[in-house]
Amino acid sequence: KYCRYHRDHGHDTEECRQLKNQIEDLIRKGHLRKYVDRDAPQGRREQRREEAPRQEEQQQQQPRGVIHTISGGVASGGDTSNARKAYGRQSLAVQQVPHSKRLRTGGEEEVITFSEVDYEGVRLPHDDPVVVTLLVELFTMKRILIDSGSSADILYKHAFDQLRIPADQLKPVKTPLVGFTEMTFLVVDTPSPYNAIIERPGLNLLEALVSTRHLLMKFPTRFGVGEVRGDQEVARR
Repeated sequence: KYCRYHRDHGHDTEECRQLKNQIEDLIRKGHLRKYVDRDAPQGRREQRREEAPRQEEQQQQQPRGVIHTISGGVASGGDTSNARKAYGRQSLAVQQVPHSKRLRTGGEEEVITFSEVDYEGVRLPHDDPVVVTLLVELFTMKRILIDSGSSADILYKHAFDQLRIPADQLKPVKTPLVGFTEMTFLVVDTPSPYNAIIERPGLNLLEALVSTRHLLMKFPTRFGVGEVRGDQEVARR
């Protein structure tokens, strides 16, 4: 379930009480006269009242323009300019060929959903980030930020040093990278309140879905759907 009005999961747009109240208020103020026939029977009026939110949604979906951004780094196809250009050319043909089969991390196909049950232990309302504790190279690493908005998984150098991984595993390229286990991290030598940040590449590798509202990450395993819950107390420190 997804509400376009709140841009959040938990209920459908058609079930959103706050949106319905907003539409009712606009009708009372006369801003939606073209959607309302005061002389129509009550049943017809109720029907149009239900249709109004959908028409408002369609109007809101019309874009007013296009804002482009610059993408770079390993997630954009590689470390060199030629590799990134080749990666870009592949995207032009993405609708012309069948998509590749997804990587299988588990057995049978698992349906991943979020529901009211997943709010257990979460203090609402909140705008807290999803901060988790994971096992990395047999170390319990705390304060790992889950963020799907960037194109590189980041491991900060102060955390890398504590993992006791040989320095020769760092590969000197234009974008310094270290690869261990199956995830590739960008090692950054700068102060940070986090030890690591798992972003789009790592989440795609895990086939993970994240709900910031529920402070929860879910991913398929051969034993079923796995869960990693964010620590709200740690996130607020």
